[in-house]
Amino acid sequence: MKRTFFAVLIMFAVGLMMECFLPVTLKAQAVPDRVGMREKVAKDTKRYRDMLGVAIPMSDGKSLMADIFLPASEGRFPTIYIHTPYNRQYGGAPLPDELLATELLDREHYAYVIVDWRGFFGSKKAAEGVKRIDHGQDGYDVIEWIAKQSWSNGKVGMWGISAVGAVQYQIAMKRPPHLVCAVPASANIGFPYRQFYYGGVLERYYTSVFQHVGHGMQKVIMSHPTEDSFWQSVDAKAKSAKSNIDIPMLFITGWYDTHTALKIETFKEIRSLAKRYGDEMKLIIGPWLHTAIGKEKQGALSYPEAASYADRETMRFFDFYLRDQKDNGWDKEPPVRYFQMGSNEWKGTTDWPPKTVKVLYYLRAGGRLAKERPGDEAPDVYVYNPQNPTPTVGGSLIEIKKARLKVPVGPQDLSDKVESREDVVTYTTSVLSEDVIVSGDVKVKLYVSSDREDTDFAVRLSDVYPDGRSMLVVDGIWRMRFRKSTKEAQLMKPGQKYEVTIPLGPTAQTFLKGHRIRISISSSNFPRFDINPNIGRKRLLGPRFQVATNTIYHDSVYPSALILPVAVEDQGDI
Repeated sequence: MKRTFFAVLIMFAVGLMMECFLPVTLKAQAVPDRVGMREKVAKDTKRYRDMLGVAIPMSDGKSLMADIFLPASEGRFPTIYIHTPYNRQYGGAPLPDELLATELLDREHYAYVIVDWRGFFGSKKAAEGVKRIDHGQDGYDVIEWIAKQSWSNGKVGMWGISAVGAVQYQIAMKRPPHLVCAVPASANIGFPYRQFYYGGVLERYYTSVFQHVGHGMQKVIMSHPTEDSFWQSVDAKAKSAKSNIDIPMLFITGWYDTHTALKIETFKEIRSLAKRYGDEMKLIIGPWLHTAIGKEKQGALSYPEAASYADRETMRFFDFYLRDQKDNGWDKEPPVRYFQMGSNEWKGTTDWPPKTVKVLYYLRAGGRLAKERPGDEAPDVYVYNPQNPTPTVGGSLIEIKKARLKVPVGPQDLSDKVESREDVVTYTTSVLSEDVIVSGDVKVKLYVSSDREDTDFAVRLSDVYPDGRSMLVVDGIWRMRFRKSTKEAQLMKPGQKYEVTIPLGPTAQTFLKGHRIRISISSSNFPRFDINPNIGRKRLLGPRFQVATNTIYHDSVYPSALILPVAVEDQGDI
């Protein structure tokens, strides 16, 4: 009895680690202003005309605090506006982290205005006595204030990553007259269910980060584990907002960004709903992490061909719309540009995904992955213990530079800490005789059973190098009680076979000749995803768990398979 009690405590202590380590370094209101950090953001401040700590009046009588960076020369300039909850001294950083501070580009031709969100940092007092904060209206007021300044030519564009990108949608839907264009990088619109639950499984790591950078909502998120009327109402509001956005936008995301699929969907929907500027919406997808948009190093791999690409194309976009450089070729670029990993080249297409065909690689006996359908083969069985979950190694995570608990992010080698475990089953192709070009949404269809009423199935797709490294490409998970719908739970019958399709998300990966394709299957991926205690009751919270024996079938009647979108034609380099 004592052993069981302490085992439960250990399990819940692990679960609470993500709740506890982040507040120490990411408390949203805890970082003081430091002019030195502003110098890092703006570079060479003595050369330019900068105004720090400017109070911009709002229409309700409050003021938001701003830093204004002007070119060295006198005149009227277009303005790049950054509206941030992450401390204005860090520019457009995707987290309140000085190590992620962003540099201001082309200061010779642009003014920059960086404003703290109402209720955050320098604008904290502006939230006092306010029942409902409307960041969209605040942004409207800032933009129209900018247009009246002597240093402004009346043209304003917005830029920013993560929440600094998402707020641009709220501002754009208000349609301020002097807002010309926007670059919402690494941001989808609204807060859909799928942003916090993947296949019915709480994205524990992401939700914890979301909570502790100052956005709250964790209690609300966890109290709605199904896609119920609450989430449907949130979605309805987001759809309404999309129809009000109609300015040229450049959307930027990455293959290892958080919720890449949602960001692609946001681009596609806003593009289709815009009445004037739909044809001028463009999307760039690089090999990037959420906190490393445009950087060369991503996880354990480097992509020199993608280094500085996001910054360069952002400034081309702004030059075209804010400086009227209509001869810079921006209008000739395809609507979608994406980085094909593996071959490491930029490609263009009229829409996402490009033309592909579905190619099935069947799970086979002996850990093989092959195009030939299976015959009479025995299933694979493994034991999943919630007290000893398969660890997260890489993936679409937010890298926390200062966190005490380090979780590997992006493309990482799974061979040691994941694939070597007894509770992980792997299936691998033979050495490829030619390149396999994958561009689109990857899925895995499994036929499974369990001796419990509920469990999870987690899948990771990796590129196996000739030297044995198994580099993560995409991953996903599904909770079996939600195998039919995330709107309503339906428990399993122990021992009964079920079909479940697990989406792994979009990617563009060329598996090169000489490499191999692999999927690994387990029942956990922690702390990226919450742990399933394998219990059959409605609520999963509480000190109770069960070990599950899970089975994967791959035979002529139950042909489990990896489904890859393989290119039918070469889209060509850009």
